[in-house]
Amino acid sequence: MKLLIYGIDGGDLEVLKKFPMPFTKQFIQDNTTVDLTSDLINRGWVEILTGKGSHETGAFYMAPDMDGSHRCSTSFRMSQLKDRADICPLWDLFEKKDLPYLIMNVPTTTPVPQVKKGIVIGSAGGGLNKIEGIPPELISDDSVLPILEKHEYIVDIRIPSEDYANTKDLLDDLVKMEERRTSCFIDICNEKNLEAGFLVNRGTTIIGYLARSEIESYEAFETMEELMPRHGEKSWAHQKLEEHFAMLDKQIERLVNELKPDHFIITADHGNAPHKFRANVTPFLTEHGYFKQKKSSRLIETLREVKNKIGLGNVSRSIMKKVPTAYDAVSNCDWHKTKAFGSTYIPGIFINDRKRFPGIVSEKEVEALTDEIVEAFNRIDEAERNHMVAVPYRRNFEGAEAHRLPDIKLLNSEGVFFDEAVDSLAYRNPNYGPIPEDLSLVKHAAFTGDKGPHPICLLSKSAGEVVKEEDPKDLTLIYRIAERLLQ
Repeated sequence: MKLLIYGIDGGDLEVLKKFPMPFTKQFIQDNTTVDLTSDLINRGWVEILTGKGSHETGAFYMAPDMDGSHRCSTSFRMSQLKDRADICPLWDLFEKKDLPYLIMNVPTTTPVPQVKKGIVIGSAGGGLNKIEGIPPELISDDSVLPILEKHEYIVDIRIPSEDYANTKDLLDDLVKMEERRTSCFIDICNEKNLEAGFLVNRGTTIIGYLARSEIESYEAFETMEELMPRHGEKSWAHQKLEEHFAMLDKQIERLVNELKPDHFIITADHGNAPHKFRANVTPFLTEHGYFKQKKSSRLIETLREVKNKIGLGNVSRSIMKKVPTAYDAVSNCDWHKTKAFGSTYIPGIFINDRKRFPGIVSEKEVEALTDEIVEAFNRIDEAERNHMVAVPYRRNFEGAEAHRLPDIKLLNSEGVFFDEAVDSLAYRNPNYGPIPEDLSLVKHAAFTGDKGPHPICLLSKSAGEVVKEEDPKDLTLIYRIAERLLQ
C-alpha cells in the first residue's frame, strides 16, 4: 500500500502515552511527531478530507442555520460540498492519482459519494449496530458486504445508549467494534489490491468522553510497560481502560505489519481534555444588557435563583429538567432588544446583526460592539470567568461560510462544554469522578471528557519529510501531506 491514514477520533498523544502501548510508543520514537492545534469550532475530519477550514466549507460542529431565525444546528455532511468546484475531497484526489482506495468510517461521509476507482464505507451516527439492514447510503460498493458480514462488522456504538445497561458491556463491545473494523479494512484492501486507505477508529473517543476522569487517575511508570492507579489496586474501570488501549496498540500494529504502507499517518479530528466545567455566556450578556429575556421567563429565572441558593443536591434533577432554562436563547430571548447571544456547543458570542439575522445591530456597529463586549468580558474577575479570554474572531476570516462564525471566541475554553441549560460561566461538571457501572446514569456523551485542542499527528519518516516549516500546523496539514506524497 502506498499511503495509509489511520484516524483516531479524539486521539490525543498525551492520553496514549499513559498506557502500555509498546508498538505505538516505538513508532513514536522511530518516526515524526507534529504538534497540531485544532480550532474546536471546526469539524476536524472535514479539514482532513478537504484541506480547508470551516470558514470555507461550512463544516462547523454547531453554527447558525441562517434561515431567517436564530436557530443553530450541528448538521453537516460532505455531500453538501459535492457541487463545489473549489473543493477536491480526498477520494477525488485518489481518483485523480489513479489509486484504488478504501475510505472507511470517516465521519460526515454518509451518504457516501459515487466513486469509480475506490470504495467508501460511511460513518453512521445514532448507534446503528450490526450489518443487518445497513442503509444503502452507507456503502458505495456492495461487493464488500460479504467481508463485513463475515467479521460481524459493527457500524457504530455511541453514548448515551439504551442498548446497554452495564458500562462494562459497552466497553467490551467498543473493543470488538474496532477489532472487527480493522479486520474488515485489511481484508478489503488485500482482496481489492488497494493502494490508499483511510480508516477511522471511533471507539477511543467514546472512552475519552466517558472516562477522562479515570484516565487522569492513572500514571505510567518510567518503564512504560505497566500501568497502575495512583492509589491501591486497579479498579474495574482502570482494567477496562488498559484493555482498550492494548487493543488500540494491536490494531496499529496489524495495519502496519499486514498492509505495509510506504507512508503511514496516525491522526485525529481533535484531542481530548478533562471536562470539569460547563459554561453559558447568556448570564454575562444579560447582566451587561446585551441579552434581553422575554417577560415570561422571569418566573423561571426566579426558580433557578432559588435552586442555586438551596443547592443542587436539594433539588430533584427530574423536576428541574421540566423547568425550561432561563437562558435558552431561542425560546426566551426578546430579539427586538437583544444585541448579542450564545449557543450550546459554541465557545463564543454572536452579534445579533441585521445582515445575518433578523437582528437589531446595524452592520456598521458590529465591529465596535464586538470590541465592547470583548472588553467587558475580560474585565470580569479571572476566576469567575474560569480563566477564559474573549477575542474578536469572525473578522479574522474570509471565505464562503465565514459569516456563520461567532463574532467573539472564548479562548482557554478547551474541556468546557457550553450549555444553555446552566446558569454561569463556571459551572462544575457534577459527573467528573468515578464512572458508574450503571450506564443509565450516563446522560451525555461528554460525561467526564470533551474535545481537546491538540489532535495526535504521527508520521512515518517518509511522510514527515514532506512537511514544510511554513505549513499551518492545523488539520489541513494532513491533506497537504497526502497531496505531496502522491505527486
